[in-house]
Amino acid sequence: MYTMMLVDDDYISREGLRDLIDWDSLGIEITGEAEDGAEALLVARDLRPNIVITDVVMPVMDGIQFVDKLKHEQPAVMVIMISAHQDIQYVKASIKLDAIDYILKPFNREELKQVVGKVVAKLDKERAEKRLKDDVSQYYSGSISSTGLPVIVDSVEKIIGLCSTGQTEALTAEVQQLFITIRQLKMESMLFLTTICSELLIKAIRSAATHIESAIAQEVKESLHQFRSMQSPQQIEMFVLEKLVYLEKASNELRNSKSRRIIRDVESIIHKVYYQNLTIGQLAAEVFMSPGHLQTLFKKETGHTINDYITHVRLKKAQVLLKDASIKIYEVANQVGYQDTHYFTKIFKKVVGVNPMEYREKML
Repeated sequence: MYTMMLVDDDYISREGLRDLIDWDSLGIEITGEAEDGAEALLVARDLRPNIVITDVVMPVMDGIQFVDKLKHEQPAVMVIMISAHQDIQYVKASIKLDAIDYILKPFNREELKQVVGKVVAKLDKERAEKRLKDDVSQYYSGSISSTGLPVIVDSVEKIIGLCSTGQTEALTAEVQQLFITIRQLKMESMLFLTTICSELLIKAIRSAATHIESAIAQEVKESLHQFRSMQSPQQIEMFVLEKLVYLEKASNELRNSKSRRIIRDVESIIHKVYYQNLTIGQLAAEVFMSPGHLQTLFKKETGHTINDYITHVRLKKAQVLLKDASIKIYEVANQVGYQDTHYFTKIFKKVVGVNPMEYREKML
């Protein structure tokens, strides 16, 4: 678990941050809070958190001053700065202070989760590299080149990144390359291989945790004891590859299922309120996603953009209404979400091939 501290002079904002994300699922525990920079510095000295999320504008000592002092005392701490002010000076200051990110209020769950995920990934990498360095120094007495270990750590990180992408071939190739690298560096002791591969699988399970059933994660975790009975590096390589591909496929299946469910929900919302002034931002908020992510997912799943789908639904309804001669063209336009009849006519002709009046004449 990583420890995190929240710093904001607004209690409601701190409470919102606590409740916005399931921090446990990210391997994070909120261990401290403060309402200004001066108090935060004292708390941070005592708690030494891995991560700090801090507001910029606060009384007594602002976030910029606080982070500047904190970084001098605890340079390894990861800082995320938040603010309701889109001031370029704040952004420049956060970059100068090596903050991980600068987020504008109000922000949504997905936006914050993405930034925090980046922080956790960086901390994981640092922790893994330190653990591997300790293992190497313990078993190889400094005989490994200084460039060898980062290569292995980078390879492990690539493998973790591929565990929930659906790229089975790329995953297989990267695992094979990892073992080739280990052989080239003459680091094939069973103890070292067991250590690094156990760490790899544990991180893979954690990475895939949000995309797979808990029973699958537990099954892979419980299989790690099998390392003890393995007699060769080849056995370990085959075992690791088998488990990683299993995780990757389970993750991909569940993610695709979840994606399809989200798209069905969005389509259902559009069919219910197509006549309103729908925006992608509103739809994204309904399914707790960022607008950009939803647009990408919708296009991938349906082959159409969200706006094209809204247009399709509106025009299908318009075609039904046009068969009723008592409804005027401008009324049809208004009923399906177009206040500008000229624009409605233009879109209708572009999609259907004839203008609304011509369509009506054909149908009646």
